Amino acid sequence: MTARSLYRKPYSLWFAVLVSAALIKPVQDRLDARIGQPRIVSDVLYFSSPQVIQKIALGYESLIADIYWMRAIQYYGRRDEADRRPVRYGNLAKLLDITTTLDPDLLDAYYFGASFLAEPDPLGAGQPWEAIHLLDKGIIRHPSQWRLYFSKGFIYFWHLNNYEAAGEVWLEAAGLPNAPPWMEGLAAMSLSKGGAVETARSLWQRQYQESNRADLKENAKNHLLSLQTDEQIWTLEFLLEKYRKNTGAFPERLETLVRAGLLKYVPRDPYGAPYQYDSGTGKVRLSPESKARYIKIPYNYRPAFESQLAETFGPN
Repeated sequence: MTARSLYRKPYSLWFAVLVSAALIKPVQDRLDARIGQPRIVSDVLYFSSPQVIQKIALGYESLIADIYWMRAIQYYGRRDEADRRPVRYGNLAKLLDITTTLDPDLLDAYYFGASFLAEPDPLGAGQPWEAIHLLDKGIIRHPSQWRLYFSKGFIYFWHLNNYEAAGEVWLEAAGLPNAPPWMEGLAAMSLSKGGAVETARSLWQRQYQESNRADLKENAKNHLLSLQTDEQIWTLEFLLEKYRKNTGAFPERLETLVRAGLLKYVPRDPYGAPYQYDSGTGKVRLSPESKARYIKIPYNYRPAFESQLAETFGPN
C-alpha cells in the first residue's frame, strides 16, 4: 500500500459517511419539521435504488446498511407519523430491500423486517407478500438458516391462511442440519386438517420465547391472550345458550352457570377483569376496563371449538 493510498483511505471513509447522511437526513428533517402538524407528511426516498446506493457506497456497504436498518426501524416505530403519510408504511419494503442488498448478511433485517411488513394495519404494513419476498431473498443468501424458513411459514400460516404452504416450508426447514426437533411436528400439524388452532398457538409461543425484541414479544403475548379470550367467551356463550334452552331464558348473572353445575367458576379475562355480560342477548364481551389488547384471529375456528365443547358438555 502506497503512502498516497494511506492518506486517501480516511478521506474515502468521511466521504462515505457524508453520502450516507445525504441519503437519510434530508428526508428525516422534512418529516421531523412536520411532526405536530395535521397535514399529510411527504414520504419520499431520494435514493430508492439499492443498486445505485451500492455504487456510491465506495466499499462501505455495511456501514450504510446499518444506517438504513436504523432508518427502517424508526420509520416503522413512528406510529403518529405513519398516520399522516399517504400510505402508512409505503416505503418500508424499499428500506428493507436497500438494507439487505447493501448487507445481505444482516439477518435481523430479514427476521424483524418480515414481521414489520406482514403484521396488518395498524400494527404493521399489512404487506405479507413483501415479507415473503424479503425472506426468500434471505433464504437464497442463507439456505441453512432454519429461522428464515420458520418466519416464512409463519407468514403463510397466520397472515395468508395458506396452511399447506406453511407446512411445506416448515417441512423443508425440518430437514436442515440445525433445525429444532419440533419443526417437523409443526409442519405435520399445519398440513393436517383441524390443526390450525394449536399450530397458531405454538407459533406465537415460539415467537414469544425466542424473540429478543421487546415489541415482538409483546405482540406474540397479545396474540396468545387473544386466543385465550376468544375461547373463554365462546365457552361462556355456549353454556349460556345451553342454559337458555333448558330454562327458557338466559340467566341474570354469569355466576348462575356455576350454581347450575355447568361451570366450576366464572372465568375472567387474561388480566383478571370480569367479562361484560348482556343477559338480554346472552352475549359476552371484554369489559371496557380490561387491560387486555384484543387482536382478532384472521380465520374462524369457532365452529370447530364449539364441536369440542359439545363433546365435553353435551350438545345444545
